Amino acid sequence: MDRRSFLRAGLGAAGVAAVGPLLAACGDDSSSTTSSGLTKISYQFSWIKNFQFGGEYIADSKGYFKAQNLAVDLVAGGPNIAVDPILQSGKALIGQSSPDFTANAVSKGANLKIIGANYQKSPFCIMSRPEKPIRTPADLAGKKIGIQATNEVAWAAFLKLAGVDPSTLTKVPVQFDITPVVSGEVDGFWAYVNDDVIRMKEQGTEPVVMLLADHGYEVMTATYTVRADSLTDKDKRDQIVRFLKGALKGWQDAVADPGLVADLTVNTYGKGNGLELEEQKECAASTNAIMVTDDTKAHGLSTMSDALISGTIKSLAAAGITAKPDLFDTSVLEEVFGGAATVS
Repeated sequence: MDRRSFLRAGLGAAGVAAVGPLLAACGDDSSSTTSSGLTKISYQFSWIKNFQFGGEYIADSKGYFKAQNLAVDLVAGGPNIAVDPILQSGKALIGQSSPDFTANAVSKGANLKIIGANYQKSPFCIMSRPEKPIRTPADLAGKKIGIQATNEVAWAAFLKLAGVDPSTLTKVPVQFDITPVVSGEVDGFWAYVNDDVIRMKEQGTEPVVMLLADHGYEVMTATYTVRADSLTDKDKRDQIVRFLKGALKGWQDAVADPGLVADLTVNTYGKGNGLELEEQKECAASTNAIMVTDDTKAHGLSTMSDALISGTIKSLAAAGITAKPDLFDTSVLEEVFGGAATVS
């Protein structure tokens, strides 16, 4: 089942944007050892087991985690699971979150650090029909744009960053179903470039895509997040470094082979989630465009350049979210790559 279907089914749209309940069955980051001598840790996903975590599936299935002496519990997320409170509580050693959630958690007293970013660019985009294309912010004028309630803050921030007067367009409340843009009820639709865009193509329409990251909304996401005190604890830091070595080696394979991501997602790790093989392959392949940049080619996947950190802080500020530079810790990735651009 995809993100849109989950939300349409009433499983908690508010949980995607708000801090949801801390679920009891989320694992525990306290170290333990398997019978084969591997150290057990938990990695908390931000969503259900779909293509978004292909690198971790590969690391697990190919033994990359095992080679790091780790047994990693890959814990599924969902619409009502907030990762940052889980990390703060110690229920998982590491998790995938996003800077807006983490910054908000820190402002409320959480002690968390972002140590890497799978998505160098935000997946948010405005997609439109080819007969009425929206390619640049200037094309928004006079258009009806479908925006979900959970994305209104980010939408307002984007308009501010792009220098667009909100009065020049019409905002239309929509849900996560893409039907309004497919049918032409709205001219543009807030979407995920590696998810909704694929589904619009499947319905027979080749959408025009305006990636927000190309027009001022510079928020890294799909971020690896940990408790700050885990980085100062010798054993836990070592486990985090070893986890990232395995995970990023898996992501190197994922970038090279989206078909493998799809196979592991549909037939093994996400089996039973109602996912389709070809769709997951297309989603995984499209994700490469927001994961792989000149910076990652030079410094490795998940890198956080000074410019990316600065752009993220600026974009969050436009949304009324305060994030400080020390929220981001690049030292773990420096240990992982050791000056190289790949994990061998």
